This record gives sequence, C-alpha cells and structure tokens, in this order.
Amino acid sequence: MLKLKNLVVLVLSVVLLSSCGFYNSVEVGDVKNIELKGMANNILSLKLDVHIKNPNGYKLKIKKMNVDVTINKQYLGTMTIQKPVIVPKKSDQSHSFFVDVEIKNMLAGMSMFYKMKKMKNVELELKGKMKVKAMMRNKTIDISEKHSVNL
Repeated sequence: MLKLKNLVVLVLSVVLLSSCGFYNSVEVGDVKNIELKGMANNILSLKLDVHIKNPNGYKLKIKKMNVDVTINKQYLGTMTIQKPVIVPKKSDQSHSFFVDVEIKNMLAGMSMFYKMKKMKNVELELKGKMKVKAMMRNKTIDISEKHSVNL
C-alpha cells in the first residue's frame, strides 16, 4: 500500500512539474489604431487595435484593466476595459479592445485631442494592472509600456 501511495505522488509530481514547461510568453505588439467611439460626461470611449501573439495551447481571457494613460507626457486619465477580450490559443492576430478613459481634467483632455487632430503620431504611455485568466488560473499583470502610435 505504501508503494502505491509513493507511486501516485511521484506520477502527480512529474505531471504537475512538467506542465509548467508548456507555457510560452505571449507577445503584445504596438497599438495599431485608436478610434474614438464616443464621449459622455468625462468618459471617453475608444477602440484600440493591438496585435497579440499567443503561442500557447490554451486561450487567454483579459478580464479587467485599470491603467493610467499619458499622451505626449500629459496625464489624460484612467483606462478600463468595457468587456473581456479573448485571445484564442495558437493565434497571431490583432484584437480590438473597447475601453473607457475617465478623463481627469476635461478641458485639458479636449485641448489635447484637438492638437492630436493635426499630429501624425503620438507617444502613448500606459501604467497600471491587468487581470488575465488562462485555463483555471487568474493572474494580475503589471503594465508599464510606451508606444508611438500613428494616427
């Protein structure tokens, strides 16, 4: 009986430890497009197109996002995701993120967007946290990114 227990523990250990080796890093590309979807009160609704490569054999679900947004070194506000985004397994494609940005200072934000109409690209800085689910596990990921975005 003791040998059977040891054998079960050994088999479970091998399976659990070997499953850790199947994770491959997910590659997140640049923001390819920013589209204004609407504005109400101090909330700006945007569509962001982001290229994501998921080489893993399981899908990812981006559930929540709470990120501070800075454009051309001027703080804009806090961005949250409107609905979860599912990244299919073994995929290499662009995904649309529908987000809301709660603008801290509406007058400064409107001034910034007016200036952006004349620009060809802007520097977008994102700092915050994102909650992702993969298989049965949730993970909170810290975000600290800078991107140059063509308009």
